[in-house]
Amino acid sequence: MGLPKKGSPIAAMSEIELEAAVSAARGGDEMAFALLWRENNSRLTKFVQARTFKSDLDFEEIVSETWSNVAKDLKKFKGDYSAFTAWLYAIARNRIVDASRKRDRTIRPQSELDEATWIPSGQDVAKEFEADEKVKSIIAAINRLPEAQAEVLMLRVVSDLSVEEVAKIVKKNANAVRALAHRGMSTLKEELGGGDE
Repeated sequence: MGLPKKGSPIAAMSEIELEAAVSAARGGDEMAFALLWRENNSRLTKFVQARTFKSDLDFEEIVSETWSNVAKDLKKFKGDYSAFTAWLYAIARNRIVDASRKRDRTIRPQSELDEATWIPSGQDVAKEFEADEKVKSIIAAINRLPEAQAEVLMLRVVSDLSVEEVAKIVKKNANAVRALAHRGMSTLKEELGGGDE
């Protein structure tokens, strides 16, 4: 789909390096914080952008506020890299809810994503455009699902998070996350013509 996956050249840091970066950043190391930002910002931005599309919410502001919260509270954070990722996305979800409440609007995903401007991943422009078109159509279909299914699939597909990471973020057990993802994928396969994507 054109999205970076864990283990790709874009996400080349090892788990040991990521654990060390969390520990160093917690201790105030700015370079370690920059590594964590570089490792997570693209996927986080795509997740927030997809969740706030056509909602009159500024996704860039939400991402910025998320990282500000992380920087402010990182010294109090306890956990490994997986827990850090769950914490990061939980903060982003809370910022989306806060922004929605602040503007007295609810997020209503639309079926068309024609105006979305996706963050480039540095690939060939033609391939990037084709991948973005596929991503847009899939995200549009995901946004038509019930809220819980849509959120789980966004975290799993767009942000490439594990079932366990998603469970921490949405505060459900792993089996509930798997069930939501399965129901959502079944509906998507029917809607998108039963393809393997």
